Amino acid sequence: MTSDKKFQRFGKYLILDHLVDGGMAKICRARYLGEQANKVVAIKMVQPQFSNDEAFVRMFQDELNITFGMLHPNIMQVYDYGKTNGQLYTAMEYIHGANLKQYLDRLKERKVVFPVEISCYIISQVCLGLHYAHTFTDKLTGKPYNIVHRDISPHNIMLTYDGAVKVIDFGIAKANTNSEATQAGTIKGKLSYLAPEYLEGHELDARYDEFAVGITLWELLCSRKLFQANNDLAVLKQIQACKVVPPSQINPSVPKELDTIVMKALSKDRAHRYENLDQMNRALVKFLYSTYPEFNASDLKSFADDLFKNEISEDRSKFVEYGKIDIQVYIDDMKKEDSRTGKIATKDLKGAKASSGAGEERVEGEPRTKVREIELDLSESKDVRISLEKDTDTATTTKRQNKSAIHQQPKGTPKSGAPSKSSGPVNSMKKTDRSNSRITTKEKLKQEQDEEKKRQPILILVLAASLAGISYLQADLVESLIGFNLKTLIHGEEIQRNPTSVGTEVYPKNDVPDEDKDSQIILGGLDMNMQLYIDGTKANYIGKPIKVPVGKEVNIMVKQPGYLPYITTHTFTKAGDSKVINVPALERARLGLLTTSQNYTAGSVLVYESGGEIIEKNLPLREIQIPEGTYQAKIVNPILGTEKKVEFTIEENKKHFLE
Repeated sequence: MTSDKKFQRFGKYLILDHLVDGGMAKICRARYLGEQANKVVAIKMVQPQFSNDEAFVRMFQDELNITFGMLHPNIMQVYDYGKTNGQLYTAMEYIHGANLKQYLDRLKERKVVFPVEISCYIISQVCLGLHYAHTFTDKLTGKPYNIVHRDISPHNIMLTYDGAVKVIDFGIAKANTNSEATQAGTIKGKLSYLAPEYLEGHELDARYDEFAVGITLWELLCSRKLFQANNDLAVLKQIQACKVVPPSQINPSVPKELDTIVMKALSKDRAHRYENLDQMNRALVKFLYSTYPEFNASDLKSFADDLFKNEISEDRSKFVEYGKIDIQVYIDDMKKEDSRTGKIATKDLKGAKASSGAGEERVEGEPRTKVREIELDLSESKDVRISLEKDTDTATTTKRQNKSAIHQQPKGTPKSGAPSKSSGPVNSMKKTDRSNSRITTKEKLKQEQDEEKKRQPILILVLAASLAGISYLQADLVESLIGFNLKTLIHGEEIQRNPTSVGTEVYPKNDVPDEDKDSQIILGGLDMNMQLYIDGTKANYIGKPIKVPVGKEVNIMVKQPGYLPYITTHTFTKAGDSKVINVPALERARLGLLTTSQNYTAGSVLVYESGGEIIEKNLPLREIQIPEGTYQAKIVNPILGTEKKVEFTIEENKKHFLE
């Protein structure tokens, strides 16, 4: 049994199992050892080599500065942090659920798309959480944090199995509390959620997150990625063009009113987007309850129960076993350890404070250089980083040693931010020399500016050489972007290549119906709980048009347990015609109970019609649910060859007995 198993203790937490094992950190489920011993948390434990790295500790501290004070139902809460056994850690709210990417994958397996109303509700909750973060203010100082998440995607939106929506992972968030006001950052693998203003080098604000929220909503409605191509450069080209197809053109279930909301959030010019995410939330909520008045937040829980019922059942069993653990043994062990050391675990983040100024000085009046790095996959086995630099006028900045336009550090070179042994005009000065030096701040600034001017031609040459190398090695790809082939210019010969169509289409051609050949029906308003029948045969509908023969009446029926079926028929008179049928909200069925005599012979069957469908029930029956109404039925026994006509009436919430 689990209760007899020996578990690992990590400070004041008992590790139950691993959730994620990463290169820099691992995340585990854990129980708190103390007065709140029944509290389950998620612990992020940083690997020891990174726990002692000054740059990583600084980044760790930045994330804590942003998240530790925030308290909102739509943001994952951080409870505790510290350093145990040489490892940094944070204890966070344990979110019992799955991320939005897992929901999308599960729905694709079933060949269905997210219901429109649930998609709108999820994104409205994301808007609430992010607007809180964007407007978060330090209560003790009254100063705004100006947080921008910068990494919104389906991966970082969690849905609990109980129906709550949580924004997670502020690891690369931008805020006033960051130790580096113009922090150099690398976008790791999520190019598909960048906004056009990032590529243009603009200062990022809350509308940057809004664009990523708009992408996420688009992908929920269309069940595919918005910006996707064979390589990263092509994705960047798509983002820069920002040509977005309205969701209703891919998923006919999406109303035009929702198209308007999505397309406003995805405006290329951020001035045309919603002023803030509170405004977008208001638009979504108004649309949601005006179009789907019966929707309730608890519907998300029912949705999760259906999609992840196996995982929920397995976790329920695990938690029961974890509840049997005798934690007193581990609490006693923790107390013995504390008594031996004479102290309890403390939140030791001295490294973060010490490292914030290591190897750098604050200089008044120096222009601040912003560096953004984007990792590009050029389909060649090697990664090339292109840096985009932009100067801005700012009162204060951080002076860095070893500046470089392309951040490639040879072996043996000191890390950025660490004391350097190079003989620069500032670095070669010893501490004692600095204290006795009469060089003024103004003179230092002039020296720095002179050094910068000397370096600029070298930086330009290095950048030009790098770009030329990319243009030569990736000649075909560069030609598709800028219109000429460097190899052709150098060698003077025509280079044969296959024409590329990277980034030219937002969705595959085979998703566009051939209207010249087929008559077709497009259904809107279906959700995953509904069943579709065409001419009495159950069919799977995944958003593509239904091809139908010309001149033949087609019977379409949509059913949902507990509701009256929707039935419609249509006949096409010529090829190429199409019809959009929007399935209305189904009317809830009024049900009664039917019980029959136990004296029917073996093989007897009750046959009746309900909602346009012939129903057969083996007799005898005991309190089966049947929609309200009067039925002309028959009792058939194929074995004996007998048939008897009967009539019965069902009333809502009443029992009926059939002899």
